[in-house]
Amino acid sequence: FEKLWLMIFSSVILATTIYFSATLTDWTKPWNIILNWVISPISALTGVMCVVLCAKGHISNWTWGLINSITYGAVAWASGYYGDWMLNWFFFIPTQFFIYFAWKKHIDNAGLAIKKRLNWKSIALSALTGAAIIYLLSTTLVHVDSWFINALKRNVSIYQNLETMFGWKYLGPFLDASTVVLQIFAEIFLIFRLAEQWPLWFATNVASIIIWSAVIVTDPKSYSYSIPTLVMWIAYLVNSVYGTVT
Repeated sequence: FEKLWLMIFSSVILATTIYFSATLTDWTKPWNIILNWVISPISALTGVMCVVLCAKGHISNWTWGLINSITYGAVAWASGYYGDWMLNWFFFIPTQFFIYFAWKKHIDNAGLAIKKRLNWKSIALSALTGAAIIYLLSTTLVHVDSWFINALKRNVSIYQNLETMFGWKYLGPFLDASTVVLQIFAEIFLIFRLAEQWPLWFATNVASIIIWSAVIVTDPKSYSYSIPTLVMWIAYLVNSVYGTVT
């Protein structure tokens, strides 16, 4: 099942990359060529491999996660998805090393990480803390987004795409903040081998699918990198269900 699952999603990622990059790449811009043909597919493929290994509890997931954090951060930057860019470059990159050192002492005879569970008190405390941080961060991102656009002279913002699509100014910052906070908590749970990480990954994946769908609908020029990225998040969603079951 795992081999078939990987083969299907990898094939879809490569097919969409080739099709849309061939038709939408601006061949006069080196960055656009690298983003569409190199960074985007590497990000999606390494991301899929990483989450499958996480679900299995295999310690080698950290190497794939490191490559994915670097490349997906670049894709997020290109889309104006600043919360996810900062999360990947300034949080996920260093935490990949924490995963390795935290897991290597807790491996069973099959070479897989030994899982643990939280009690209800810890779950409730984590939920309340996360909700408060999401509110504060989403409020901050409303102002940070306009600063990035003005200071860096960017003409694209994922928040504006979501506002155009749904008509709510705060939807973009709320979803961005939600995915950032949920992923931070989920990553911490992952480091400590806690099974409760999977509902957090599931919620993150749903929010990210909404965000990248909005990018695709409102910015046709982004198809070459946003569609493979959307496929990656759909694969993440399937994997979060798989991780919960296993």
